[in-house]
Amino acid sequence: MFLKKKPKPHVSITGMLVERIRLGRPAVYLYHGELIRTTAVQAILEATPERVCFETKNSIYELSNDTFPKETPNAA
Repeated sequence: MFLKKKPKPHVSITGMLVERIRLGRPAVYLYHGELIRTTAVQAILEATPERVCFETKNSIYELSNDTFPKETPNAA
């Protein structure tokens, strides 16, 4: 008898990475003023300045950057 694997839940959040994501290590990010630590990262699926997607043992994360764009000087 074969057991079907359940698909991993997708977690989409807006936050900020505290440190660089590394395979085999937990990801640590800041979310609403709290530090969140995941289980060990198994795969980095996408990494851009705006967001990073990675997979852990339990979930697939999509972390969007919550930093604000740099202010542009007012044209006078």
